Amino acid sequence: MQKVVGPRLAEFLEENPKEARAIVQKCVLAQQARIASRKARDLTRRKSALENSRLPGKLADCSVKDPSLCEIFVVEGDSAGGSAKQGRDRSVQAVLPLRGKILNVEKSRIDKVLQNTEIQALITAIGTGIRDEFNLDNARYHKVIVMTDADVDGAHIRTLVLTLLYREMAPLIEAGYVYIAKPPLYKFKSGKTERYIEKESELEALLLEGNFERFAIRDRNGRAFALTDARWQRFGKLLKQYEGWSSALRREFGADAVVFVEESGMLDERVGDTDALLTFSNRVEVNGHPFTTSVVSQDPIEIVVRAIETKTGLARTHRLRRELLDAQEYRQLLRIHEQLFELAGTPPFAVQFGERHGDALTFSALRTQVLELARGNVKVNRFKGLGEMNPDQLRDTTMDPATRTLVRVTVEDAATADRVFSMLMGDQVEPRRQFIEENARLVSNLDV
Repeated sequence: MQKVVGPRLAEFLEENPKEARAIVQKCVLAQQARIASRKARDLTRRKSALENSRLPGKLADCSVKDPSLCEIFVVEGDSAGGSAKQGRDRSVQAVLPLRGKILNVEKSRIDKVLQNTEIQALITAIGTGIRDEFNLDNARYHKVIVMTDADVDGAHIRTLVLTLLYREMAPLIEAGYVYIAKPPLYKFKSGKTERYIEKESELEALLLEGNFERFAIRDRNGRAFALTDARWQRFGKLLKQYEGWSSALRREFGADAVVFVEESGMLDERVGDTDALLTFSNRVEVNGHPFTTSVVSQDPIEIVVRAIETKTGLARTHRLRRELLDAQEYRQLLRIHEQLFELAGTPPFAVQFGERHGDALTFSALRTQVLELARGNVKVNRFKGLGEMNPDQLRDTTMDPATRTLVRVTVEDAATADRVFSMLMGDQVEPRRQFIEENARLVSNLDV
């Protein structure tokens, strides 16, 4: 066979250098993968369950050796890692701080993955190995808890860690060993009462509890908006839809133009075409309206409008593209605005809460103003990162089994999970862009 195949294969490779180069590259990649697998085996293999001389230096291990009792916190950053190490229960809780964002394993070869120091530390600390070398019985902890900040960077780091665990140590997730810590967003203090709050909705409920009847809200025409819990909930749901369509318009036509649309009263007057916009912009001053407007110029593409604030006299020029009025997003914004108008009245609003008061030019500003006035003497601290918490705060809110909240990571549909990981974390840009475009309007809390 060698005498028959060898000369013919050599002849083929010499006559087809492009194919020959591809074959050689395949061979090189296969060799790199074999070397990487051997490195992974060497990195993660331990002589015994009690052997820890090869563990990463920045791992603060626990003293108990029974894996079923032990848990490891994979923490974002050395600062948060320091607080976690001071606040942990040293007998059963280990802490491994990760510096920065680890490599995206979905887009990298295994040899590059295993050259990453942070990934090496994580694999070694968990102790199970990866891929063909994976052995769940060697797990050093039966709870692997990913603890990151409650912001966009924290969510990104959490996703990268979960991608690594899903792709290289999937049985760890299937066994129910992987968890996500839920640190609080706020510390709420009223008098002697202190509470840690995980959600914006929970903070909102605390601020408004028992205070609805203390608000006096009137719209531009003097109509009262009597707040109740049911009306506030409906107002919030409609406002979320309103802000979603508004955000879509901003991306397409610019923030300045859409802010003018919302604050000028165009939606109140149901301006739906170019003629209506021209009539609206050249009208005489309306009592109680925040702006006086006039058309500066127009062409087939855009209409230039000059707006002067009634209170301050500040003048600004806005360029409105004609196609904005024909956009589906604008039609939907008109529809939701009509429902908000029926519920709350016509902007702008005058809001009073006890002796404090404020103004709101839009529905979004009304919600912000209500919450700001409700804060009053209540002290609310926003935790931007785990590193900002004192060790005792981190222990009480996020690490103490008696008071913390953990979310177990599960894979209910492996095929769907595989597709989503490939789409969102892979090297194909177009499917990810399509996913973002289709789901952008559903975002309720965007931190940029």
